[in-house]
Amino acid sequence: MSHLLNLPSELLARTFSYVNRSSLKSPRHSCRFISQLATDQLYRTVYLKPDETSQNRLQEILNNPSLCQIPRKIYIDTVDESLNYDDGEEQKWPQGWDNLVPQVKELSRLNAAVLCFDKGFTSDKTISDFYNTYFPQTPQFRFQAMNKLFSLLESLRHPIQDLGIRNLQADNPKDPQTLAKMGKVLSGLLSLRLSITSETNEAAPEHDLELPEIHKFFKELPSTWLRPAAPSLQHLSLCTREYSGFYPHLDLSNLFFPRLKTLSLGNFCFFHDSQIDWILKHGDTLEEIYFDDCAVLYDFRMKEENVDACAIPRHTLVRREGDDSLYGSFEKRWHDIFDLFAEKLPKLRNFRIGCSKWYPDIPFEQERGIKVGLYYNRYMCCYDGYGPSPYMEGEDPKNIANLENGWRPSPECDDEDRAALRNLLAKLGQSVQESYSNR
Repeated sequence: MSHLLNLPSELLARTFSYVNRSSLKSPRHSCRFISQLATDQLYRTVYLKPDETSQNRLQEILNNPSLCQIPRKIYIDTVDESLNYDDGEEQKWPQGWDNLVPQVKELSRLNAAVLCFDKGFTSDKTISDFYNTYFPQTPQFRFQAMNKLFSLLESLRHPIQDLGIRNLQADNPKDPQTLAKMGKVLSGLLSLRLSITSETNEAAPEHDLELPEIHKFFKELPSTWLRPAAPSLQHLSLCTREYSGFYPHLDLSNLFFPRLKTLSLGNFCFFHDSQIDWILKHGDTLEEIYFDDCAVLYDFRMKEENVDACAIPRHTLVRREGDDSLYGSFEKRWHDIFDLFAEKLPKLRNFRIGCSKWYPDIPFEQERGIKVGLYYNRYMCCYDGYGPSPYMEGEDPKNIANLENGWRPSPECDDEDRAALRNLLAKLGQSVQESYSNR
């Protein structure tokens, strides 16, 4: 024990940060110094869930003058796990939360919050549709929760610096008061992490992207969620249930984050040079990039009636023989992108591309766990109207492609991609694996 106490306090504190919560209870019965380190780490992050046990635990912390000075981060999980999805039971605002949630502002050192919602989302327009899976958290419940929880965040003694929302529904609040509270909380953030869920029709998932709500949400996302935080934001993470970027269109080109250090994208499609240019214009500050299940969209087809909802202007698309739909393509490959990052991002020190764990939920706070790999789905095509998803990867387009339908197979550039990635990682000083392809 004496040797342990001779270590610098900063090193001891960092060591305890790697100890799991259950193991932290024993050191609390040690000497006063070690007990304080263990206690600080044990209560640094607190949780609130709908169940009575969770509420009582948080209330005990709030009632303890010493403990309530410790928490820096809170997870507020709205999901009531006791509800049976098959019974069609609608979730209500948890009993006891109206009294407990406002007390969270007594956690005087709190600087980070994560709001968690159900992974499932059904809009009002389809809530009675037989083919749509029912989820207990209705849009009304989510909007009510957003209002109450942003009211809490707005009332904190010191503005939070780190905000995460897990399973944010692809439908923005419309209440002006809620939007005003959101804007106030978002301004001044250093870190923003959004995982975005959207509704699905299990009987015909190819039509999920034809629902108007999802397109409206992604059109509004930059102005509603990102622009208020732009001047101060250092860390940005966007991860979506559906592939985004192209269709639905997510346009980040008019945003600039002068202090951005970390960019993490999940299920994002690159289909135009302007998207790469947008990343490169943050070269003076960008240090870390994470691409989780992201793809180069090398070819795409849109049905006439859906063209205006995609990201490409109508006049740039063409018709191909044997098909009345409109087509476009993107010629840049991953090795081109890797080379540009190596050349034009001088401060980049960490880069990961591959896939993390996407089941049973959208990845959240898993960037560093991305398994580096050049997988089939790094190149995808989007052929509107094809099911069960318009997005296809790997050998699928090659097997279906023919002169009659005008579809094109995936690019064959494994060697070029692998060499460029290894060169980029070597320049960053990251270890290089033997293979980056699952072929």
